[in-house]
Amino acid sequence: MIKDKKGRTWFKGNLHTHTTVSDGKYTPEQAYELYKSKGYDFIARTDHWKSSLGDSYEGLLILPGEEFDVGSNAGEGIYHIVGAGIAQEPKLVRGDGPQKIIDEIHAAGGVAILAHPAWSLNSPEQLMQLKGVDMSEIYNSVSGVPFNCRPYSGLIFDIMAAKGCLWKMNAADDVHFYTEHDACRSYVLVQAEECTREAIVNALKKGDFYATQGPELSVTYVDGRVKVECSPVEEIVYYTDTVFVHHRCQVGTDLTEDEYVPASKDTFVRVEVKDAQGRYAWGQYVKV
Repeated sequence: MIKDKKGRTWFKGNLHTHTTVSDGKYTPEQAYELYKSKGYDFIARTDHWKSSLGDSYEGLLILPGEEFDVGSNAGEGIYHIVGAGIAQEPKLVRGDGPQKIIDEIHAAGGVAILAHPAWSLNSPEQLMQLKGVDMSEIYNSVSGVPFNCRPYSGLIFDIMAAKGCLWKMNAADDVHFYTEHDACRSYVLVQAEECTREAIVNALKKGDFYATQGPELSVTYVDGRVKVECSPVEEIVYYTDTVFVHHRCQVGTDLTEDEYVPASKDTFVRVEVKDAQGRYAWGQYVKV
């Protein structure tokens, strides 16, 4: 749990976790112990086609969850969709399409998260056909080296945003191997009054969260300016749909605040920061 300068409470969580119940290397109890030891307040156990009931483990909230997959050919569409915080098992069978999966996750009381779109080679056109996606992973730890490739999906989201489709973004480990490369690396900080299933799910649906690997980040849009406050970082970058902007990147040492005046043709702004350890944080889209 983190208290920010404004007195708001933020809870740290991983929304994509695999265990020996499907294809992870740790048992559920081993996974819970590891994430608890790293200061997490909650995790969602999201084994493939295996619903978890949800509970708590020595103060760590376990959100019930499950991961569903559709397709094996990138040209036709591969979709991995995580249901987190479900109150009951979704009524799904293998072969159901991505839209039905999203709809049934909602019917089960959960949030629908599209996993690793860059790894899946999802196109913006494919994703914009989906209705009701609550968020998608801008960064997926296990999709990076040494296990895989294409962990970062920001370009896909920016292309969609330029077409008027602004998705909320999270980051998650999608942990399978439980090494330094895929465990306890990428997470969300969720603003909520309490760390319960209901409070966390409601905050996620409202968008009261941001994705990070360590840096703390606040992005606000006030009086026509995008204002950034953060823990010390070395880069603050503003992603927009204007191709070239002179003041888009701020680089230095121990940067903790900045602001950006949107260019005349900007329709959105998205903020990324990077600290001295190479860890990122990603803000949600600001519509301008």
